[in-house]
Amino acid sequence: MLDRDVTRFVAIALLLGSVAALAPNPWYATDRGTYEAIGRRWILPDCSDLHCFRVLVAWTLERLPGPSIVKWKAYAVLANAGAAVALGRLCAALGFTRQSGAYAAWLAALGFGSLYTLFDPYTSDPLMFLLGPTLMTLLLGDRIATASAVAAVGVFAKEFAAAVLWIFTVYAAMAREWQRFYRALLGAATVALIWVLFHLWLQLTYNYGYAGSASTDLLGGGYLRVWASYMSPRVAASVVFAEFGALFLLIPAGLWWATRQLRLLTVAAVPALVALAYVQQPDRALWNFHFLAIPLAVVVLEALPPVLAWAFVAAYALANLRFGAQVAFVPSARFPVAVSLLLAVAAIGCKIFGGADAKRSVAAVGS
Repeated sequence: MLDRDVTRFVAIALLLGSVAALAPNPWYATDRGTYEAIGRRWILPDCSDLHCFRVLVAWTLERLPGPSIVKWKAYAVLANAGAAVALGRLCAALGFTRQSGAYAAWLAALGFGSLYTLFDPYTSDPLMFLLGPTLMTLLLGDRIATASAVAAVGVFAKEFAAAVLWIFTVYAAMAREWQRFYRALLGAATVALIWVLFHLWLQLTYNYGYAGSASTDLLGGGYLRVWASYMSPRVAASVVFAEFGALFLLIPAGLWWATRQLRLLTVAAVPALVALAYVQQPDRALWNFHFLAIPLAVVVLEALPPVLAWAFVAAYALANLRFGAQVAFVPSARFPVAVSLLLAVAAIGCKIFGGADAKRSVAAVGS
């Protein structure tokens, strides 16, 4: 299994590296300046930007030799490749077949969230995409102390590292696994306390604050209000759709056919999803939960013959090269989106009617 994971990591990293090289620079203001300043100066007194509290990646990368953009793009490539491999391992822990785990890994690697960070790498998100499936695999394997230790470091990059522990805590309570619940609760509370104390230390010692972020205006609509204010309902819907694309058809169907364990994990993640969508950019917040959304989709996708399942992955990836990585020479995303939607409907049909006959019928239509 280790050899397969290494091979998959190298293949995905090479592909993502090529995409990163082709992706243009953002044509709008990003958080690049903030992260470069954090990395080079360590502390920015009087900073009122929420990103100033997310120091781990910046402190690490900006201390390495080489051009800043190269370091950040390399980090995005390697973290996203690792996230894809980690999701494959999580699928194995959830009882998926090797083939289904491969679908999930490539969907994660070539999804919107992954490819968008190759376009705008100045963010802690790639590390969170890696920690999501990694922490959940550790937690399901009853390595709660290890997961808590990793998350305790991860919260210095972004608070989502703690959210995974809280998701598992809620899951353990729903599953009535009380010993795991108490241990997970202790780990989640400890990591959350570390995060709070770090913020307090920066605020009290260096006058850090949140004035520059709408995320902390909890009674005023959080960042959700700001996000909704600068786009029409149609544009908002299209932006949210781009996050998972045709997977939005497969995810609810997968929830119906998923194992009890995966279903409970998904329900347990809803409070964290709602909270993050409220305080962060809602569409970007969604991809943090890809480690549960993609396995749900694969529950249905695996009903297709392999050739059509891989065709779905290819169409999904082609659309995201335009939506996420913003690669200009890639053809319009309309055709691959239409193909992926049709294949998603076919997968649901195969899952409903089941059996080898359904797969053969769909394969015949596809040929």
